[in-house]
Amino acid sequence: MSNPACGHRTTQTPVEEFETAESDRKRLTEKSFLLAEADDSSEVPDPDIEALQGLVEEVDRQGATYQSVAVAAVQILERALCYEREAAEAALSLGQQEKLEAMVATADQAASVLRDTLSAQGHKVMHLCTEQSPPEPERSRSSSDEPWWFVLSDALEVLEEGTDRMSTLTTGQPSGSSARRLSQTIAQLLQSHHDALLLEADDWIS
Repeated sequence: MSNPACGHRTTQTPVEEFETAESDRKRLTEKSFLLAEADDSSEVPDPDIEALQGLVEEVDRQGATYQSVAVAAVQILERALCYEREAAEAALSLGQQEKLEAMVATADQAASVLRDTLSAQGHKVMHLCTEQSPPEPERSRSSSDEPWWFVLSDALEVLEEGTDRMSTLTTGQPSGSSARRLSQTIAQLLQSHHDALLLEADDWIS
């Protein structure tokens, strides 16, 4: 069964595929330069799943604010997981695949932890959001058949969008609140995965 959280490309002509590939390669090159110029001190730590578990255990999980943030986080993580899994499937080497599969496992655990904290209303909202999601277009080929930069570029874009959404949720919550801490933790996780993929892109480009 297809996952509504995943969105895929529609069938492209050879010319469109070439143009998309060139665009993706250019974006990856630009992103890798930005990463190289970044200050090492600004690197975001990879959040620990046990720390996330501890956070959700000590907060009021039934509050409406927490539930709304948790629902958004699960949706964002599930979408990111789709693209991270595809990146792992399209990996260029066994070592690269193992790195990406470890990222997938971390994101999957985070989504599972948060999903278990959803109330009946939270699950209902998740269900409604799934029903309202646009139908997934058919794929002309599997992710393992797509060029590495295609899949990597898609994953980077989704992780960047997810990080931005969670960061926006963070700034909208009171300082020190459980909802702010939760959204900040998920934003950090997504950012760390984004940066890890950028490093893979940098290795590939160089």
